[in-house]
Amino acid sequence: MPIVRADIEATLSRVDADTLRLVLESAGVSPRGAESSRELAERIADALWWHYTSPLGYLADQTTLEDIVAYVARKVGVNGAVDANLDGWAQLAQLTKAMFRTLPESGVSLLDLDEVTRSKIEPSWMPTVGFGVGSGTSIGTGMASGKVLGWLRGPLGRLIPLIPPLAPYYKLLVGGLGAVRLVAWPLGVAFAVLSVNSALGANERKLVPLLLGVGALGPDPVREADIITLDAGGDLPDPQPL
Repeated sequence: MPIVRADIEATLSRVDADTLRLVLESAGVSPRGAESSRELAERIADALWWHYTSPLGYLADQTTLEDIVAYVARKVGVNGAVDANLDGWAQLAQLTKAMFRTLPESGVSLLDLDEVTRSKIEPSWMPTVGFGVGSGTSIGTGMASGKVLGWLRGPLGRLIPLIPPLAPYYKLLVGGLGAVRLVAWPLGVAFAVLSVNSALGANERKLVPLLLGVGALGPDPVREADIITLDAGGDLPDPQPL
């Protein structure tokens, strides 16, 4: 089963608060006032999701740990060391071991990565071109095509109603092709918003150190589940013969 944000929070909440704080600070991510292990675990999970995806993708909340690990592994050039058939925690362990001979004990910073790796995670602004052009050319006959309505009914299009100024126009537009001309300029604004959204994609300079910092902790969900069971009054396992 894919590892989602709630799973990250539940597993990391079993880690000492000071250790989690070091993971955040080493990656250059503010704890934002988080103090307890639970709060810091939530902050780490939130930061992972925020720095991996775009604002609209963050709202959609369909990302998994497997998605993030696969992205970072490709970005730093060690995707061959990660077995996609394993769960996200196991993949993260493989990724971290592929990056470090000796695992860091107090979080991971950019300076802990070699120069070649750092050069691979520079931000790219090319994805903004597509939507940027769309915002300037969308107000025309092309916007009256079924392709636009298909896009609006897709995953990103369905997030437009979450942008308050555009919500009323979205409802008019998806009602039929005849409404397209009436809402041309707000649609142009929507594409401009998506252009900015695309520019605000993965922040790899924070994402990579933060993810590897979590990987260096070596969280083991199976072991954590055993601890939780014992805390709840479960029986100790029978001793095994030596």
